[in-house]
Amino acid sequence: MNPDEITENMTLKEMQKYVRQMTADRGFDHENISNKLVLFMEEVGELAKAVRKEAGMKFSETTRRTELEEELADVQIVLLDIANTLGIDMRTAVAAKEIKNHKRTWK
Repeated sequence: MNPDEITENMTLKEMQKYVRQMTADRGFDHENISNKLVLFMEEVGELAKAVRKEAGMKFSETTRRTELEEELADVQIVLLDIANTLGIDMRTAVAAKEIKNHKRTWK
């Protein structure tokens, strides 16, 4: 897969398909779900660190906007890979969850 295939108008379904192929191309398609979940947690931790820096919490390094973007991208890539491994269409899952959330009372 070529990153140039990621376009501004790409749907979530298309992004998930891209991640499926990219994962296979890079040789990660045989990782088990436990390993993918550990990787996801690691990426979320890196995102938390970048957000902490952006929020101005005490930290020794300089905040870079690109770092936030990269960590958010890593989290999304691994999340979509987990969804692919489990056979879950994320667009359908998000739409169904939002229908459920819409019926809730939020305080």
